[in-house]
Amino acid sequence: MTNTTQYNKYIYWVTGDEFEQFKNDLSSSGFIIRPVRKTSCETLNAKNNIVRYASPEIFNGLCNRQGSWYRQSNKAGCYLVVSEQKLPEKHTRYLDSNIVGTEFLPQSLPGLLDKKKLIDSEEYQSQRPDDWEKKTFKDGLVFKIFFTLTGFWGPGDNISKHWNNHRANHANFLSHQYTAYIDGESIPYSVTSNDGVCSSCVEFFNIIDQDSRKMVCACPGAVYFSSVERKKYYDVRPVKFTHSTDST
Repeated sequence: MTNTTQYNKYIYWVTGDEFEQFKNDLSSSGFIIRPVRKTSCETLNAKNNIVRYASPEIFNGLCNRQGSWYRQSNKAGCYLVVSEQKLPEKHTRYLDSNIVGTEFLPQSLPGLLDKKKLIDSEEYQSQRPDDWEKKTFKDGLVFKIFFTLTGFWGPGDNISKHWNNHRANHANFLSHQYTAYIDGESIPYSVTSNDGVCSSCVEFFNIIDQDSRKMVCACPGAVYFSSVERKKYYDVRPVKFTHSTDST
């Protein structure tokens, strides 16, 4: 079992043109570079000197509809790279964010009407990808089977029941209507438990609201495919630094 408070991952985004050289440099520095096969959240299995990466095509695969957030973002076409330790300093320009474990629990969660307000917010409606909203019968069938087999959903759960939960979670990270005051700043958080979260990769990998810290509860897929735990929040911290071109 992962010790959540010691959980630590570094998130890098590397352009397609630079990725092969980046990968070769890491190998020369003693790192083992392994691609993921199914989902982007598998990169969170990076451990010790094993670095995991997701190619742009991964976001078109198993989680294709959810990948629309990536395809619409300024990270589209880039490779996602995750390491348990900071990579050599020469790669600092690719460092995007840091995920650490917490003992955070929200003091309040929205009810049905307040989730609808989140979804209707201008921030969500103006930034959500159209393809994200196009759930299909196949989505419902896959969700029902997978989430039930993994123990997140019971007999009464289905995608229709949780659809507004999925949308409201992303909406809160865009609108900051539900926040916790931590370290002198108001930080948005996931507004449902794991069973109501979909595509937590959007927040884990800082694809939306990229300048804001986030408290993220994992979706069932992330729990199943990676090292994150259920009933836990993870602190996603964007890395803010100045890249100096001075030689001194």
